[in-house]
Amino acid sequence: MRHLYLPLLFLFLCPTLHAQDIPVKQDSLKLESGKSTEQLIDSLTINHNETVPLRLPRLNPIENMEPQFTPYERHRISLKRERGTSLLPPIQWSGAATDLINSKSRTAVATMLPAPRLLLYGSTTLGLVETPYFGKANYYNLNGGAQYFVSPRFTLGASGSYHSDFGFLPHWSTGLDASYQVNRNLMIDGGLTYMQTAGNMFGLSQNAVTMDLHGRYRLNDDWFLNAYGGMPVMQQNNRPAAPMMPVMNTPYYGGSVEHWFNSTTGVEAGMIWVRDMFSGKMRPQPKLELLFRPGR
Repeated sequence: MRHLYLPLLFLFLCPTLHAQDIPVKQDSLKLESGKSTEQLIDSLTINHNETVPLRLPRLNPIENMEPQFTPYERHRISLKRERGTSLLPPIQWSGAATDLINSKSRTAVATMLPAPRLLLYGSTTLGLVETPYFGKANYYNLNGGAQYFVSPRFTLGASGSYHSDFGFLPHWSTGLDASYQVNRNLMIDGGLTYMQTAGNMFGLSQNAVTMDLHGRYRLNDDWFLNAYGGMPVMQQNNRPAAPMMPVMNTPYYGGSVEHWFNSTTGVEAGMIWVRDMFSGKMRPQPKLELLFRPGR
């Protein structure tokens, strides 16, 4: 009888074993209405933190005088949100702030998902700079854009912005960017940006096309390596004797180490080489920055 039970037991287990051998398909970007986008985020981000980065203009003009790793801010937002009863997709609000010795800025960011693959966003920055000699001066930046998730690994984006620059040399910009997740550990992103001065009291007309590239490598869930590079690829100036605005003429390259203490707070430290605007030589500058992202 014991030999009879063995074939019967084998026949009973075969369907179960076969069912467990079905390969798991990759998460799809197409989400059913009424469900959260948690599965979308898990497939789009390297460290599965349910956030994606937005490329916002530098929030503080004082920082533009000290070239950074990138000409824009990386403001991370969460896509995990529930659809309400309204026909319109919900708007998610977030913000950012910078406080230096003699300047401060506050930024409001609004995002929405009108379609499972499309993210729309807009931001407004208000800032104040105060110095002993020139007193107080206000500025504002307006920005808007869209990101389209072609696939869980490939994203395309477009954006436009306007910088008041205290009313002296306002300028606007528009650009295209893309990001590609090569594998779970490596992501590459970059873009092309066109910048043009707006009407100003000096009659100065400048424009430039700049490019930037960024690679991010995951060592583990807490440690990352970053490599940065960027340069102007085209410049025009109606007054050759006048220097180009720093934001339009800053080649740079460098690297950093990124560490996250917990799910919301981290730090990035490294070194960047930028062209000195007086000598024309590439000089190293240290970089230390606190990083924040939305919690789960």
